[in-house]
Amino acid sequence: MALAVPSAADEVRMACRALVQTTEAESAEIAAAGADLAKAAEGVSDAGLNLRLHLRLQTLMARIQTDAESSQAGRIWAAAQNLAELLLVVGKFLDRAPEPHWAEEFPPAVCGLAAVRMEFSNLVSVLGWPPPPDQFGLKEIDQALHSAGQLIDPAPEAPLCQYLASARRDLVRPTHIAWIESHLADDHEPSPSPAQVYCWYWNETLGGAALDLAKVAEAAATASGLAEAMGLNEVVEYLRDPDRVAFYGTINILPATPTRWTLENVEAANSHLHCGLDRWYRRPLKASLVPIDLITGVLRTRRPYYYHRMLAHAMMQTVCVQRALPSGIVADAIVGKLAVSCDLMLDSHRLRCRYLPRLKTIQGWVEYLNALVTLHFPDGQQAPCALSGNGPTIYAALAKVLYGRPN
Repeated sequence: MALAVPSAADEVRMACRALVQTTEAESAEIAAAGADLAKAAEGVSDAGLNLRLHLRLQTLMARIQTDAESSQAGRIWAAAQNLAELLLVVGKFLDRAPEPHWAEEFPPAVCGLAAVRMEFSNLVSVLGWPPPPDQFGLKEIDQALHSAGQLIDPAPEAPLCQYLASARRDLVRPTHIAWIESHLADDHEPSPSPAQVYCWYWNETLGGAALDLAKVAEAAATASGLAEAMGLNEVVEYLRDPDRVAFYGTINILPATPTRWTLENVEAANSHLHCGLDRWYRRPLKASLVPIDLITGVLRTRRPYYYHRMLAHAMMQTVCVQRALPSGIVADAIVGKLAVSCDLMLDSHRLRCRYLPRLKTIQGWVEYLNALVTLHFPDGQQAPCALSGNGPTIYAALAKVLYGRPN
């Protein structure tokens, strides 16, 4: 399986030009910065420069978006986005509802979820409305969104926020391609395998060259043996091809560009896991997940996510990092953070298997979505997303495999 690496410079140029057009009426300084980046991108030929342009553009756009969302119109826009997306997703979900009565009964069931109520309460609070009633539906959400639209329509921050949110998300994949290009010679033939790119990623993250194709294959085999011992047949099957797992992790989980870790900063692994979870749930640029993200993601796909794939990658990733890091207490702590995240994916996989037959009913959907949110936010929905599951099932087993001891 070869990993295609088309040029990524065009996306930078287009995004810079669009940034100039979007911001020139509101901020000559921002427009000028965008124009400078667009001009610099015209002559891009060096792969390293291409990557630097992507990163500069992402940084610039993030700063502008933060400033725009700090205004009153920006705060209203930000509070409305999750609910607007949920409204759209539920509508598409009902277009293929199994029975006619779903169109009448499913929306109030979704609105009864605590995560949806929390988002709606936040929106009406920003609008200055009284708290929502105990029972509300999509009609009330739509009315609030309509009012929000009327309030922010005259403000320039709203279209700016909309453009930046979309453009930054669309640039994640081109930024990753630019990072791959920065590792290639001018005459790169054939294209690198996904496992080779995976090695580049982790060697850059860990600051060395300890990981190679043989060690990735060894890590996949170790993870597969553990999964087989635990009766995780889908995970075993997925781990048969290390290239497939590496490709899936690179495209769907790992942050677009590596962040250098040091043994003095154990929290870098924690940040890496949060970013990976955000990206997997299709929120690659959010600071952290919120409960409604899980609900919207599952309803968008019309089925639970394939957690066995995430679990396979999490297990292989943990073994790879353990093999690459020098031994020591801090290295063990870093590997421990990666290992406990496997339990979240294991519990999510088991939750999927348990509830999948029940998703033919509205009540089954409600129970599954509530259980999924509770699993990811065990300390309450106001707390950050947890990175570990209900119990150290895989963590204890991995520790025994990696270190020859049970914990």
